[in-house]
Amino acid sequence: MTELEEREKLRRKRQKARKKRRRKKNFLSALTVVIVLLSAFVITIKICNPDFDYSTLIPKAPIDKIADFVNEDILGKTTTTKPQTTTKPTTTQRPVNSADYDYAEFDEFAFDTALQGNQIGNLLNKSNGTVTYSSRYIYYSIANKGIYRFEPVEEKNSKLIVDDYNFTYLNVLGDYLYAIENGNTLVRIAVAGASKMNIADNVRFVYLYNDRLYYIGTDNTVGFIDTESLERTVLYTAQADKQVFFAGISLSRVFFVLYDGVGETYNEYITVSTTDKTDKKYFRTDSKGGEIINLQLEGGFMYFYQRQSDGSYSLCRQKFGSEKVVTLLENCNMTDYPVVCANRLYFTEYDIDKNRIKARELNMNSSDIKTMLTMPDADTNGSVAVGYGYQYVFLTGSKSGENGVPNDDFAFRGSCIYTSSSGDNTLRFKDGKLVY
Repeated sequence: MTELEEREKLRRKRQKARKKRRRKKNFLSALTVVIVLLSAFVITIKICNPDFDYSTLIPKAPIDKIADFVNEDILGKTTTTKPQTTTKPTTTQRPVNSADYDYAEFDEFAFDTALQGNQIGNLLNKSNGTVTYSSRYIYYSIANKGIYRFEPVEEKNSKLIVDDYNFTYLNVLGDYLYAIENGNTLVRIAVAGASKMNIADNVRFVYLYNDRLYYIGTDNTVGFIDTESLERTVLYTAQADKQVFFAGISLSRVFFVLYDGVGETYNEYITVSTTDKTDKKYFRTDSKGGEIINLQLEGGFMYFYQRQSDGSYSLCRQKFGSEKVVTLLENCNMTDYPVVCANRLYFTEYDIDKNRIKARELNMNSSDIKTMLTMPDADTNGSVAVGYGYQYVFLTGSKSGENGVPNDDFAFRGSCIYTSSSGDNTLRFKDGKLVY
């Protein structure tokens, strides 16, 4: 290195040192000014407001960030870049309940159908269980008229209890028929003699199997009533802002859906042991926003409507404990609960061209579909629903309505599953009985 180059190197080094001293001097001068101004500010605040909380003036930035700023921007020092942690604003989201009881041996659903008081679908759909049957009779209720029975073999009619009553959720087994009177009173009616006895108040849904009446209370309770002792057992109580819908039972558990219609709507699928109410589990992972609607559990299979990507609904079946979902019907224009009987499924369909509702039968083995019965001058604004009873299919309810409220245009029709659905083979309720 030449002498000239050596001198130039020393000159640059002295120049760099002078710049560094100048930065420090400027920083100290600025710091002095800040301190003076801050002192003046504090004194002024103290005079004007002696109770002022000075902690509100303390910066929230971490001390290491301040040190980095001083070192890098003011003193010209290089610091190691630290990973940045981005804190997202916290939003309160409802925790999703994952299924923790999604498998059971199929023997758990080995029901004796002779001990059923009614089909689950008959009770859950818009007919509100106004049709049921025993080994000899079909029982049906007509609003504000009473309960009647129909003997299928000879197609004879008789009256069971007739008065200004409104009976729903009919269940029959042995010597008694159980029903809910006027919306909330559970009654027992002797099928011979028609004597009526009040069993329990504040009951809005009931399903009978063997010696237990499984119920949903008007107070959002879920439980059962022993048919012998009439003792009530509460298994679960839902919050007042929830809606409870019965789904079905196994031989040791009761299944129901808890619906929250406020804000982000969702369904919780809950099952409780009938012997230990602390044994509460979820038999499906929660769904939200109408993804799954009108789920029922019948004979160990779940039937429900599932929303598709185009917004339509398909009727699906899923065996309890299996991940496989089978599509039974696509593009359903009515999504009321179907009625399942063995390998047959009965559902309603709206015929928009002829403004009528049809009761249709699906053979779940062959996938064949046929029309069993029609209700003319009926639309989806009414409450027409399908009912099934001992080889007879019924359509019952108000035929139309406005703004989602059914009107008083009530009709009740039936037809044998072995005959055609023509007008000549259609039963109508008239003058207290079913006539062709």
